[in-house]
Amino acid sequence: MAQGLMCLIWNGESSGNARRWAIKALSIAHQIGKSPIQQAIPSTDPILIDLNMVRPTITISLLLDKIVTGQTVTGPSKGGATVYKVPTKQDMEDFTTDSSYDSASTLQLMLVHEDNTYETYDVATQQFTSNLTPAKEDRYDCTMVLLAKKRNDAGGFVQDSYA
Repeated sequence: MAQGLMCLIWNGESSGNARRWAIKALSIAHQIGKSPIQQAIPSTDPILIDLNMVRPTITISLLLDKIVTGQTVTGPSKGGATVYKVPTKQDMEDFTTDSSYDSASTLQLMLVHEDNTYETYDVATQQFTSNLTPAKEDRYDCTMVLLAKKRNDAGGFVQDSYA
């Protein structure tokens, strides 16, 4: 896996509609929000109730080229193939507007580690932002905000390997 290409996205399709992207990630932030309840009681300590309602969010800062580079990366087999394309800004705009979370074909984010193991998250795109910066007119600085389910594993921390 090439440096900076540790983030893969697959749209859950295995037909001609399958999209597999290798993202040039600059940073990945994983936030887990919770919603505990604080019940105030007069003249005493409040009661805290934590029902363990979690809301994972993953924010990816990435670079997207303006033109097609033809660059691909080999990754985990998803939808019958292992080739992931490095997308352009236009590819990611189309992906964001055309792909939605569906239980039949879930969007999956894979975070690949140096030893070719990876973590998988089912995600839905909440926001995609692109910025064209002076002196970097050949590419866009972008941000994707993804709402996520808990990490896909079988009860413990499980990493799949594809190498």
